[in-house]
Amino acid sequence: MITGVLLALLASLVYGFLGVTFEAAAKRNYAPWDFIFWKQLCGTILIFVIVAVRGDPLYRPDVLALGAIGALSYVLTCVCYLIASRERDISANWTILNMSVLVPLSVSILWFGDKFTGTKAIGALLTLGAIVLIGGKPKVSGMTGASKWASFIFGAFLLNGVLSALFRWVPDGCSFLFVAYFYAVSCLMALPFKLRRKITVTPTKGLLAWGAAGAFSHCTGMLLTIAALTVVGKVSQQAGVVVFPITNGFVIPLGVVLGAIILGQKIPARNKAGVGLGMAGLVLLSLPDDFWHNLALPS
Repeated sequence: MITGVLLALLASLVYGFLGVTFEAAAKRNYAPWDFIFWKQLCGTILIFVIVAVRGDPLYRPDVLALGAIGALSYVLTCVCYLIASRERDISANWTILNMSVLVPLSVSILWFGDKFTGTKAIGALLTLGAIVLIGGKPKVSGMTGASKWASFIFGAFLLNGVLSALFRWVPDGCSFLFVAYFYAVSCLMALPFKLRRKITVTPTKGLLAWGAAGAFSHCTGMLLTIAALTVVGKVSQQAGVVVFPITNGFVIPLGVVLGAIILGQKIPARNKAGVGLGMAGLVLLSLPDDFWHNLALPS
């Protein structure tokens, strides 16, 4: 169990850097499809080199189907998030995106039978409260901008949760192949949109570097998350409710702090409160079922 939790914590650290790459792409006004294409191309090359070195089989139709579903949801997530990022800062965007932990948690409870306790119900309510608190006061002029931001960040919220939920269906030993399929299919999906916009073939200054950094962070984070689910799943029936709040929870302050430092963004007091409320909710979601019982036992 400890090994699985440590893998989940490491995944959250890696995902924190991923958030910075998206914020940098949005603030530098890179065209969404251009950034997505170069990021996914870098990831495709990286992961297929690893798969080739490992000697993994290159064709598994069931894993390919999972990768394709994940690719579609992720490409749409990227577009929604990059558009929303132009309207608000990382403390709002990154926090709400990672509140999508509610989606894979719901799948874990309803499909895989993970337990849903009163403590986790309170945690879920706190995370929803954080979304309302952060999203309640937009920094854009007029209702049109506010509505645009809310629509796209909510779309990113739902779609990102779909990809995370798929991790629980990845067969043992197929995590690298799943990530490889995911990146290759998503790269192909992004290519027609990139070409339709008639964007230059060569990447603009800094785009390739940020894309490569995003690809490395995301590949590593996905592999660590799947590994954490596998390890925890061997010793517990509650893999989803243990791992997902960690990978999607601790990444929030990491991403916000890294974004504030690297990108020089200031965090409004309202967003600080929302991040804190969301973190409290995710901590409650991640507590083991017998936590309060053990706490009440005399020493």
